[in-house]
Amino acid sequence: MDILTVIAYLLITAGVAFCVLAVVGMLRFPDVYTRYHAGTKGVTAGNLLILAGVGIIEWSLLISLKLLIVAVFFLMTNPIGTHAIARAAYRSKSAVACVFFDAYDAHVRGEAEEEETETDAVWARDEMRETDGGTPQETA
Repeated sequence: MDILTVIAYLLITAGVAFCVLAVVGMLRFPDVYTRYHAGTKGVTAGNLLILAGVGIIEWSLLISLKLLIVAVFFLMTNPIGTHAIARAAYRSKSAVACVFFDAYDAHVRGEAEEEETETDAVWARDEMRETDGGTPQETA
């Protein structure tokens, strides 16, 4: 085996690993948004690595052009499709694992200015928990 074949097989193996990790992420993450994030990032990267590996193995101009077209198509459709599904989940009020404040909802309702202080309070509370060993300190 020459060095290009080894590189191609490594790319294909890495692509399959990314796809498997995306599936694990979709099964393990708590809510629909993080699941779609894992699926989109992992599958996109995995498929592009697989296409690159196949392009190296099948070293021909016509096949490489076809693989490039498939890669561009995949780069355009996968994130757009996932965004559409996530937006539909948001509009149907799908449950979120841990969100203290929804800035987009406040912006749509016109309450963005007064809600910013609540966001700052949440960030400050989280920072206080991190510096105090995980327990918030009560002050008198």
